[in-house]
Amino acid sequence: MASDNVDFPTGCDKAIHYRVLGDFDSDRNQARKNYHKAIELCPGYIRPYELVGNLYRKEKQNDKAIAYFEKAAELGTTNHKLYYLFALLLFEKGDYAAADRNIKKSLSIRGDYPKALKLNQEIEKVGDKEGPRIILYEPSTRRGMKLLKTYENLTVRGIATDKSGVAWVKVNQLETPLDDHGNFLKDIPIQLGTNTIRVEAADPLGNRAYVSIDIEGEKYALPPLTRVESTTQRKALYGRSFAIVIGINNYEKWPGLEFAVADANAIKNTLQKTGFDDITVIMDQDATQRRILTELFHKLPQKVNHNDRVLFYFAGHGQTEDLAGGGKKGYIIPVDAEADNYASTAVSMEQIRSLSSRIAAKHIFYVMDCCYSGLGLNRSAGVWPGISDYLRKVSAMRVVQIITAGGQGEQVQEKEGHGLFTSYFLKAIAGEADLDKDNVVTGTELGAYLRPTVSNASRQAQTPLFGRLEGEGEFLFFVKKEGR
Repeated sequence: MASDNVDFPTGCDKAIHYRVLGDFDSDRNQARKNYHKAIELCPGYIRPYELVGNLYRKEKQNDKAIAYFEKAAELGTTNHKLYYLFALLLFEKGDYAAADRNIKKSLSIRGDYPKALKLNQEIEKVGDKEGPRIILYEPSTRRGMKLLKTYENLTVRGIATDKSGVAWVKVNQLETPLDDHGNFLKDIPIQLGTNTIRVEAADPLGNRAYVSIDIEGEKYALPPLTRVESTTQRKALYGRSFAIVIGINNYEKWPGLEFAVADANAIKNTLQKTGFDDITVIMDQDATQRRILTELFHKLPQKVNHNDRVLFYFAGHGQTEDLAGGGKKGYIIPVDAEADNYASTAVSMEQIRSLSSRIAAKHIFYVMDCCYSGLGLNRSAGVWPGISDYLRKVSAMRVVQIITAGGQGEQVQEKEGHGLFTSYFLKAIAGEADLDKDNVVTGTELGAYLRPTVSNASRQAQTPLFGRLEGEGEFLFFVKKEGR
């Protein structure tokens, strides 16, 4: 008679034995028999369903494989690879909805599984029947709403996104450039009366979407401007003028600088005299990564309106990172940035560039008294003089421009208690860069003046980089004449 203390093997205990036999059996048919025996002995044992299903998959018996994978899923498997293989077979069969459910399950278990991520993209593309989502930043209005605009040119700016990607964007049938994130911008002429603005976008699958609004155009009231000589004329071109001025000498973990704070103070004083009415100054220990990002991405967007201009000036260290794919990425270095791990503690040019989509200002200018590369500049010259009422035209068109003290590997030079670049920048906006003598220095005039001047003064050790990040207008600096 058996003792009550003896444990007899259960069916599931025996099932584990047969599953192990199947794992080590080199004969596929015999392995399958062992897995089936394990299932027979213990129908709730998940692993044999996965294994026998995978054997059927390898033999291209996909319907049988799907049946066993489905049973494993019903029993609650947590194997991310099983759900990936299940989704792959369903996708190949054309059952996209079921494939989508199972690939999402795989990614919910392991979100970085490369094969599942790739398949998820393919499933989303096939299931994508909708056109891109279009959001307009400018004009900021609901579809069909009428606005009164007195500009000869209207900036149409926004973002188009689609899970399958965006193939193209057109504004009033005109091809419009897109950046890597789907941002687009196009300046279009506005005529008297009703103007219909239609923005259309398509994804690579041919799905399209559009938004349409009506703009009422009336004659522009500003008289022709040949020379800007009065406060009234300046105010007619801009609403308010904002500046953020940063200077850092005393770094926590980077080598100190001598003239950055003096440069920043000189810039602040000059901007105050030439029409900037809201200037935020951030120096030394205050110029942390958090403070800079807070000013740019939280405080500034709350203050700026469409007809305003914004200048961002930075004097300090710059750094260029060489990317694995062959590109470059530029950074400005806050006071608290790490020397080695600067990528996560600095402020990247990608962050700086993204500011332009968050603020409504029609003109933005970045002035960087530091040397680095990785800007991705558009070097088009924009609209040059020679047309009637040139300043009125370029002042109405959106633009984001940038100039840096030099490129990657170049060293900032000094002169007369200032950095060489800032020294000549101050002279430029005081009038030396006013090439056509209309009492206005445009962004393009500034670049045309500073690049050769600073390069020659430094004996080619430092050559400023200038270009556009977006738009076709011009940032305007007003030359302050004595007594005006």
